[in-house]
Amino acid sequence: MVKTRICILGAGSIGCYLGGRLMQGGADVTLIGRARLAETLATQGLSVGQFKEAPVSLGPVEVATSPDALSGADVVGLCVKSQDTSEAAEQIAAFAPGAWVVSFQNGISNLETLRAALPEARISGAVVPFNVTSPAPGHYHRGTDGDLVIGPDVPPCMRKGFVQSSVGFRVVDDVDAYLWAKLLVNLNNALNALSGGPLRDGLVQRGYRRVLIAMIREGLAVAEAEGVDVATYNGRHPLALVQLMDKPDWLYRFLMDRIAKIDRTARSSMLDDLELERSPELDHLQGEIVRRAARHGLCVPINERVMEAAQDAFSQKKTPRLSGAEMERLFFKQG
Repeated sequence: MVKTRICILGAGSIGCYLGGRLMQGGADVTLIGRARLAETLATQGLSVGQFKEAPVSLGPVEVATSPDALSGADVVGLCVKSQDTSEAAEQIAAFAPGAWVVSFQNGISNLETLRAALPEARISGAVVPFNVTSPAPGHYHRGTDGDLVIGPDVPPCMRKGFVQSSVGFRVVDDVDAYLWAKLLVNLNNALNALSGGPLRDGLVQRGYRRVLIAMIREGLAVAEAEGVDVATYNGRHPLALVQLMDKPDWLYRFLMDRIAKIDRTARSSMLDDLELERSPELDHLQGEIVRRAARHGLCVPINERVMEAAQDAFSQKKTPRLSGAEMERLFFKQG
């Protein structure tokens, strides 16, 4: 019996982690990524882990470096940055136009782009609620908790692979509402790039949280203007996260350690992009809020200022390592 073939297009931290878990679950997976990744996984092997659990070693893994590896793919797990979606859609159209595409990307515009470019394809969206970093060559570590959200359906081969490797997921009809929730939470990525340290180190500072709260509130106003009923992220509505973050530092630390599992080394992919001198997804995070706010005549000054500061950091090719107090003074300076 021939296995259904899955290709992970854009195998970075998330793609390697998900691809590795699917391999662990017995799926036939081809990773498509950079030549540097191909060399690393051929020599160091691929391993995936989370929290304090021992990592699972999958041994040396071959990585394709050309999009023609998509030929014959039944399912494409799309993990490229949002700014690369159009190019990825062209590659899928050229080599696997009838494949079932599951977008594991950040942002709220990718599904629309994919549906327009791939009229023959079946398209599903997915929300990845956890953070993945690479603490060592070939090792991909999941540092935060949460189950995948996929909709409106999930390919059976992925379903089986995730179940066999104990990756939690649930299927929803309206994935866009969940993508909006993730967008609002991911506004934190720019702050993490500006702080230059682990996510937890920023979140325990009240000034840092105040800026994030303001950005989320602005985003919720934009969602309301767009007629979007924002869903939950990891089981919590963004407003509930705002209420939690608004607590005093001592109480927030107490509650965070009991409510949210955040590895002390977890950090955002945007900080990784900054250190590796890659282009950021700012245009599809803060930029999305700013553009949509303009359509409705709304003001989102905190998102605008954070975006400008993050763009400056990327142009300087280094994090300014702002403290929470410095962020508060900088981003609330005009009101």
